[in-house]
Amino acid sequence: MSKNKIAVIGYGYWGKNHARVLGELGCLSGVYDPLISDNSDSDIKFFHNIDDVVSNSTAAIISTPATTHFEIAKSVISELDLLIEKPMAMSVEECMELESLSMSNNKIILVGHQLHFHPAIQEIKNIINKGILGNTKYIYSNRLNMGKIRTQENVLWSFAPHDISLILEIVNSDVTSINIQGSNIINKNVEDATLTNFTFKNGVNAHIFVSWFHPFKEQRFVVIGDKGTIVFTDSVENNKLVLYQTEINSKGLEISNHDSQVISYKNSEPLKNQAIYFIEAIKTRKCEINNASHGRKVIEVLEKSTELL
Repeated sequence: MSKNKIAVIGYGYWGKNHARVLGELGCLSGVYDPLISDNSDSDIKFFHNIDDVVSNSTAAIISTPATTHFEIAKSVISELDLLIEKPMAMSVEECMELESLSMSNNKIILVGHQLHFHPAIQEIKNIINKGILGNTKYIYSNRLNMGKIRTQENVLWSFAPHDISLILEIVNSDVTSINIQGSNIINKNVEDATLTNFTFKNGVNAHIFVSWFHPFKEQRFVVIGDKGTIVFTDSVENNKLVLYQTEINSKGLEISNHDSQVISYKNSEPLKNQAIYFIEAIKTRKCEINNASHGRKVIEVLEKSTELL
């Protein structure tokens, strides 16, 4: 078996995309999905069970429904490095167990918060690290759309994990308080819209607004510093990334100048960038972005927010 043969467990929407990317990178060992009984794609090998996945692979991507992530990951982590689609698991307790198993078995866990690998987000991180925005003061995210409406998980668990993950990395401080309000528009048992406010130990504030019952699509991520603001609007066709630099007069009472600049970035596929990072992490045995510890912290925020709802 050649090095770095990676299987895909779960062949739904994201599973098919993962399989395509791994195929393009020449490291797909095959696909396993218990709901698919035969090889519906002639150029892809389909495994008949988990044992076949383990014996023919060095790693796996778990892209099954979120409620199954924990049990599947637990069953194979002694043998395989794992990329687990977000959320990593459905509770902090499950995350802690997977984190412990990854350490005891010396296995990599990368959680699929793929927005970290979007070239625009990578450019935002560069801008922040260069000090162009000054000190980060506030971050907010709007992730709004009309559908797809879920009946099991609420919109917070469905839409917000990517943004929570990004905010936690950028702020790099503990959450000290969370306030949240939710709306049950379609289903009285499932929130269709939530607005969550965060305060961090270092003084940064943030909010996340998510809805799947919104009249128009908007995907916007904003980082505000005391010297400038960077805005990533993924839902527009052009000028997706814009840097605003604002000058305030010495008395601090008026804005004396407010300029905008469109920031260009390399056009590359986040999912493929993530796969390349996973392959490199397998090689170096180092996973610094979206590792198991980070995945657990995201679930801690989701759990606390759900309790407040």
